[in-house]
Amino acid sequence: MTAVSGTDTSSTGVAQSLAASVLFAAMYYYTSLLSPLSGEQIFGWRMVLTVPILAALITAWKAWGQVLALAARLRCEWKLWLALPVSSTLIGVQLWLFLWAPLHEQALAVSLGYFMLPISLLIIGRVVYRERLSRWQNLAALSACVGVAHELYQVGGFPWTALQVALGYPLYFMLRRALATNNLAGLW
Repeated sequence: MTAVSGTDTSSTGVAQSLAASVLFAAMYYYTSLLSPLSGEQIFGWRMVLTVPILAALITAWKAWGQVLALAARLRCEWKLWLALPVSSTLIGVQLWLFLWAPLHEQALAVSLGYFMLPISLLIIGRVVYRERLSRWQNLAALSACVGVAHELYQVGGFPWTALQVALGYPLYFMLRRALATNNLAGLW
């Protein structure tokens, strides 16, 4: 029974990862079709629509307890009043950049940042959190580094947009982990 449920979980994770990648690519392409709108206008609409969609997901997944727990923490932990806007700003910049880039011919540079992101997450995991990789994971990381290094050589350096993605997301994830808000309520 455990092997079957483990396989189901693994299959579900792979399916969710593939679905997220397809939606990610579709959203990126869709942004270019909205070219009469500026990146800021598209970002604004995305933020307006994200709140009710996340609320619907919180309802569907019965996660309002997380929201209430975070609200209770806000009453007791004054530092959250400072840290949550920083967290929102970090993710907001990333979401804005994702929508701004295709309209300003920076799509490839931002894509390079998304290729650099796992490497920066690995480095932070190793240095900050003292995590270790298996031999196969090290080989995969080395392969990724070679591929990214080749692309950086082709581009001729580090575009600011790529650095924003590769360094901005890890800061966001580290802050959410430190605040213990790495759940759906923290995002909402």
